[in-house]
Amino acid sequence: MDEKRKIIERGRRASTITSLDSVVMEALKDLEDRYTNEWKDSKVEESVKRESAFMAVKVLDDLKTQLQTYAERGRFAEKQLQKETLQ
Repeated sequence: MDEKRKIIERGRRASTITSLDSVVMEALKDLEDRYTNEWKDSKVEESVKRESAFMAVKVLDDLKTQLQTYAERGRFAEKQLQKETLQ
């Protein structure tokens, strides 16, 4: 049961971060836009710059996905805990 409570708490924190009004999510979007523009604006010979920008965008995507996963797992664990409490 202790593990479920950890999952629930982590999910709540992740939900707070990923809320629509979150300055963190706005910052992540701004960074994604910046890196995407760096990639698009790079010259043919700037392959290192393109690769770096691409990897940065991928890391940001991974971070967003992980936060969403934590939030979803937290909601699921909370529902399970509520069911167990009722039984």
